[in-house]
Amino acid sequence: MQQRWKEKNVNLELLTTRIGDLFKAKDFEAIRGKTSTGYQILAEDSPYFKIDGYASVTVEGTPDDFVVTFDLCTDKKKHTFLPSIFFETIFFTGYFLTRKLKSEEAWLKLEKEFWRHVENVVLQLTNSAKFSAEQY
Repeated sequence: MQQRWKEKNVNLELLTTRIGDLFKAKDFEAIRGKTSTGYQILAEDSPYFKIDGYASVTVEGTPDDFVVTFDLCTDKKKHTFLPSIFFETIFFTGYFLTRKLKSEEAWLKLEKEFWRHVENVVLQLTNSAKFSAEQY
């Protein structure tokens, strides 16, 4: 999912740092870096949000016209089962289905909290592009 903001004059480096604060507060293992088109955060392994995969955030654009993208990246491995072991197949299928549903529920909660956090940060940082990140 992505959202675009215009005419906010936001310091994008500081925005990325503040977005990273959410992941830090939720005990994610996260890394932040600069890309050729903006900034990126990759976050995984939170005790609060048990998701299968990792969260990817990108911040791209200019202070007056930027896009924040938030995606769940997963390993698309398929679990294969031997057809001769019917009971185990049903048991493990149920286990993986339950795990997937819990992961999707956790992702939806994280996504809702993420966008609420980003909206607040953008409001706080409006007209911050003229200042350096150290001033905040």
